[in-house]
Amino acid sequence: MSIKTILLTGPTASGKTSLAIEAAISLRAHEVNLEIINADSVCFYQEFNIGSAKPTRLEMEKVPHHLINVASPNENYHAGQFLRDCTAKLNEIHARGNRAIIVGGSGFYLKTLRLGLWEAPATDENFRADAEKFETSVLFEKLSTLDSAHAQKIGANDRYRIIRALEIIEVGGGKTPTELEAAMSHEPDPRFDLWVIDREKQELENRIRERVNKMLHLGWVEETKKLRELYPTSKTLNAVGYRQVIDHIDGKLPEGRIKKAGLEGLVDEISLAHRQLAKTQRTWFKNLKPNESFMLDHDQKNLKEKLMNFYQK
Repeated sequence: MSIKTILLTGPTASGKTSLAIEAAISLRAHEVNLEIINADSVCFYQEFNIGSAKPTRLEMEKVPHHLINVASPNENYHAGQFLRDCTAKLNEIHARGNRAIIVGGSGFYLKTLRLGLWEAPATDENFRADAEKFETSVLFEKLSTLDSAHAQKIGANDRYRIIRALEIIEVGGGKTPTELEAAMSHEPDPRFDLWVIDREKQELENRIRERVNKMLHLGWVEETKKLRELYPTSKTLNAVGYRQVIDHIDGKLPEGRIKKAGLEGLVDEISLAHRQLAKTQRTWFKNLKPNESFMLDHDQKNLKEKLMNFYQK
């Protein structure tokens, strides 16, 4: 797999998917068939449709997409599996004489492609059963004591990754994720170029709010109710957005601020969570040392020209 591939990323709602689809359609005129591989963690899961902002059926008919709907809602689709599946898809695409672009905002999965994975112990069901007895805040506090650097990377609300980090420390003999990561090579895989797009703060916030409104009108609350009923233990229900919808359904109020009534309050909560996510994503992308960075719409023309040139080599 020596053919170079772009990892196209950026904060939530920055326009990654539409940009990749537009590039793929434009490249056909130059006899280049570009296929899209998903690197957004919620899009891996079947039935999580509206809140994940998956490409529409029409968009997927226009351009081939891969690694969307590849896991059941109760499955744990982890980074190692993503790395194997993504590598296999790249090989298949290149064997057909086509090119690929990997698109998504999940920094951990992009990091897996960029830098590889460090060796970690297998999951331990007994440890996980014990961990489930504790609130996420308690688990995060413990992780912060044992590995503060990794805790800050994960954030206080990602229950699954907090438990996994504690599991690595406990089952792996005390070595922390930060120590395991430090032992890895920090040279980026030369087969991948990381391109990051972003938008001015106010513009991105407007795009986030507009998209949240659209998804709610498409039936996001109803989708979440159904998913919760069918898959009550799915960790993906804790994803940004879905978590806020569940709190709204349960009538749970946020701590430290007043929530407006009805859908307007829900829009506020989801938009806030996505703004916080965007801030975390920017930190991930910066640490991954991108090859190219673009501020849209100012750099739109330059980005399109570079994309076209990259895939016509």
